[in-house]
Amino acid sequence: MKLSAEKRSHSGEVRVLVATPLGLNGRGGIDRLNDAIFETLGTTSDTTVVAERLVTRGQRGLFAAQFVFFFALIKLILRRVTGKIDLLHINLSDWGSSYRKATLGAAARMLGIPYVVHLHGAVFDEFWGAAPRRLATAIDNLFRHSRKIIVLGNYWAETVKSRVPDAADRIVILPNATRAASHVRMPPTDSRVRITSLGQLGERKGTPQLIEALSQLSSKPGWVATIAGDGGVNEARSRIAEIGLKDRVAVPGWLGPDDTAELLSRTDVLVLPTFAENLPMVILEAFAHGVPVISTPVGAIPEVVQSGRNGILVPVGDVEALVAAIDQLIESPTMRASLGEAARRDHSTKYEITTYVSTLAEIWADLAATPRFNSRTSMGLGEVRS
Repeated sequence: MKLSAEKRSHSGEVRVLVATPLGLNGRGGIDRLNDAIFETLGTTSDTTVVAERLVTRGQRGLFAAQFVFFFALIKLILRRVTGKIDLLHINLSDWGSSYRKATLGAAARMLGIPYVVHLHGAVFDEFWGAAPRRLATAIDNLFRHSRKIIVLGNYWAETVKSRVPDAADRIVILPNATRAASHVRMPPTDSRVRITSLGQLGERKGTPQLIEALSQLSSKPGWVATIAGDGGVNEARSRIAEIGLKDRVAVPGWLGPDDTAELLSRTDVLVLPTFAENLPMVILEAFAHGVPVISTPVGAIPEVVQSGRNGILVPVGDVEALVAAIDQLIESPTMRASLGEAARRDHSTKYEITTYVSTLAEIWADLAATPRFNSRTSMGLGEVRS
């Protein structure tokens, strides 16, 4: 499959509009994944698949987001009228994303544009189940009329099947992927074990439990930690100062891609004691760097992190189990090395972005090649020539 993110107009191309929330360099897993996808698409110039971003929320706050979404709808209509779209790829998450993407899907159906739904969102299962009736029905219809439904693991496939059984044969499991490690693993400058946690700081990510676990390990020498991300940064800093760990636990705030890669290149253990997830990108980024992961068996995580092989899983909210797991890896460099090597192998064979993009492009091309999915002739709009 030949791929590109460049715009072209000759026949035979598969032209895909990819709906993503924030756009280039956006914070959050969806945009980080799409940045990697578009970067990979852009590595070749001789192409049959052409993708373009459709930003649906933007990065300028909630007020501006209304206008961003309005212009996204206008862009979708213009692409349809000019015949410059074959497929819409909808990245779906919970809360506000569901309202926007249900509307986008309805617009695509009216315009005769086939679409793929790509399910993300840490608490989408709970959100969907508790959604108001009209929104829940709109989400059901979004899935029901999708040509393909991409989910990140078996847990999420079963979630969709239970709500929309007639869509079961269109579900594809495609776990997230990341680039290979961009930084060479740094040799340690001393003997201390470096513990890292990355993500939005707060209750859902288990930040209070992690800080409590580190507090219980405060009398143990030989470790330092970094808790990086946005969200409850000030709260985390205050709590760490209160328990006297300011000199051992850094809270730098949000880190961009380069700083994240640099941090992971000198990390010995990644800890993500999360309460709810789909499939966190940071786990795969840690795998790419050969870093073992301590996490919890939520969402699709247990399908990726295999306790005792490439990481350790602990029960959700169990601080004592978290302390024991961190302590075990602090004490055993042999175990860290073994788990980290397995993680690196898994990344290279299962979660590397080039293979992922090839699979995604095949899905796009297969759908666009099916005559009844051709947006240029569907829904009675007739043939539109560009």
